[in-house]
Parts: sequence; structure tokens; C-alpha cells
Amino acid sequence: MFFKIKSYLHYLWKSTNQHGVHSPFVYNLVTRCFYDKKLRQSYGLIASIVENDPSEISLKNAKLLNRLLSYLNYSTILILNNSPDCITKILSINNSISVSYSTEDIVQFDFIYLDIDQLKNNPKLQQTLFSKVHNDSLLLISSIHQSKGNQAFWRQLQHHSRTKVTIDTFHLGFIFFRKEQEKEHFVIRV
Repeated sequence: MFFKIKSYLHYLWKSTNQHGVHSPFVYNLVTRCFYDKKLRQSYGLIASIVENDPSEISLKNAKLLNRLLSYLNYSTILILNNSPDCITKILSINNSISVSYSTEDIVQFDFIYLDIDQLKNNPKLQQTLFSKVHNDSLLLISSIHQSKGNQAFWRQLQHHSRTKVTIDTFHLGFIFFRKEQEKEHFVIRV
């Protein structure tokens, strides 16, 4: 428990909002999606899913997940089998998406969601996932600050040669592969 508190305090100390972001892509993502305060019809259903599911996703992060797909205009989604069932439900609300649960179904994915432990304990999966993304794909990883091992692995992913932009929101880690962008790492308060 002490590790999580220390990790969170460190995150708060390093984190910024949109004013600390100098990348137009990330600035727009933060201001137009992360900090979007508009009430949406889907939020009532999302709240009911989060309330009835014992997974560890917060209502705030569930709403963000739902907004991400429409903001980034993603349609091909990979959710690995060990991910909570509620993630598929949350992503599907008011989004026209095709969800796969196996890397074999589709050549490339717009959006991939998984827990860091699934990736950390399987180097072959990491190689497979990095081959299934395109320039505008997002690899979204949960539990990046759950343990020292997860934090160390998150840092490894940040330094991977294919990784261009990473965003740490404490509970979620965003990895973008945008070739046109310089390698940058952001710690954003959500």
C-alpha cells in the first residue's frame, strides 16, 4: 500500500495539464477529449456498468475510454481475453466498432486495450501487438503503477523503438506510434 501512495504522490508532482504540453496532437487530445466536460447520454449506462462490475476501472476512466474512440475515430478494436468484460461494453456504447479478442482476426488494429501484466509476462505478445498497429494506432495499457515491476516495464515500453508518444494518467498508459512526431513522454492529470 505504501508503494501505491508514494507512486501516486510522485505522479502528482510530475504531472501537468494541457498547459505543460507542447505537442499539438497531445494538446488537442487532452483539451478536446481528456478534459471534455460535455454530458453525454452514454454516461448513465456507463455508470451502471461500472457500478455492477467488480473490475477496478473508475467511472472517470470508463467515460474517458468511451470518449476516446469517437474522438480518435477508431473502429477496429482488440481487447485481449483476460481484460474485464465491462471494457467491451463501455467501448461499444454509442461507438460503431468491431471488437476482436484475438490477434489472429485482423491484420491491424486502431485500438488495443490490455492490462500491463498480460504484456509484461509475455514478450512474444508484445512483439505481436507491435506488429498489429499502424501509424495512428493506440495501445492503451492499464495498471501501469500497480507495482514496481509494472512501472519498470512501463518505462521499457516508453523507450521501445516503435513508441513515439506516451501519456501516463496514472491508471492508464497511452502509447502512440506516430512516425511524424518526435519521441515524447507526458504525465497528464486527468
